[in-house]
Amino acid sequence: MNFRVIIFSGIMTALIGAMMGLAVAKIAQREQRQPILIIGGATVGFVIGAFQSSVQQRQKLRDEEYEESEE
Repeated sequence: MNFRVIIFSGIMTALIGAMMGLAVAKIAQREQRQPILIIGGATVGFVIGAFQSSVQQRQKLRDEEYEESEE
């Protein structure tokens, strides 16, 4: 597995999650909860991005192994 790709995917989705948290804080007009929403969105985004990237890499590796075993 390529851990650089996993970390990069996690960071990119963490940025998206932080932006979504900021948008929710703005819409709800809850300035006191803004840091919590931003950190929560970034954390959830990182976890989802890293998990998705690792699953995709594992699927690709499994497909390559399956093709080799057929030959």
